[in-house]
Amino acid sequence: MRVQQRRRSDRKKTSQDGEGGAPGWMVTYGDLMSLLLCFFVLIVSFSSIQLSEFQKAMGSLKGALGVLKFRQSTVQLSNLPNPEVMGFQHTDMGNRISELAQFIEQQGLTDSIQIRLTDTGIAIRLLNPILFDLGKADLKPRVFPILDKIIAIVKTGNTKVRIEGHTDNLPIHTPQFPSNWELSAMRAINVLHYFENVGKVPPQRLSYMGYGEYKPIVPNDSEENRAKNRRVEIYIDTVEETEETEQLENVF
Repeated sequence: MRVQQRRRSDRKKTSQDGEGGAPGWMVTYGDLMSLLLCFFVLIVSFSSIQLSEFQKAMGSLKGALGVLKFRQSTVQLSNLPNPEVMGFQHTDMGNRISELAQFIEQQGLTDSIQIRLTDTGIAIRLLNPILFDLGKADLKPRVFPILDKIIAIVKTGNTKVRIEGHTDNLPIHTPQFPSNWELSAMRAINVLHYFENVGKVPPQRLSYMGYGEYKPIVPNDSEENRAKNRRVEIYIDTVEETEETEQLENVF
């Protein structure tokens, strides 16, 4: 009898001692539920993030890590990294590039204008419809505000500007333009004259090239592709001349 009473007393003490805490499996279950909740919260936050803000954050991260060397590549304006990480941190040029990007987006011209990063600076590609009529080389007034903002970028530093004209492969033969060579060159020249006469960019910093139909960015196999090939590209080089060029200048 005494042994049985003692066993009952031990069981009662054990039961009383365990009343203050949860079973071990419940603690593990609670941790699992907390982790799952955090996981789904992260999924929802990633699904609603804005692409432009994400790219700006990635650009800033690359800048912080020193990854600022870009190979030449083409990107849509909406995919352009934050100008502050394009090698123009806290400069007037970076601010001007940002203003140009915002203006083009406000005007709804992101499909007609592209910005390309190069090893020596930036390049701005303007497709033909906003610049010229088909087969013509006269600048449309609509493009003047855009050219003015590009000129503001050029005038913020000691940059070199190269303007390239391109056409599609449709032949042209008029008294003014015997071939696509003349048409592409005159388009580039008219943009150059705007930079020189209206923008007051020093002429020694300007140059132009006319490539005709011979440097297409896409095959000329459809009207849509031919429209992409009719373009003017403005290269803004911000790096100084190489030692080799300086040595050649010294020789001559």
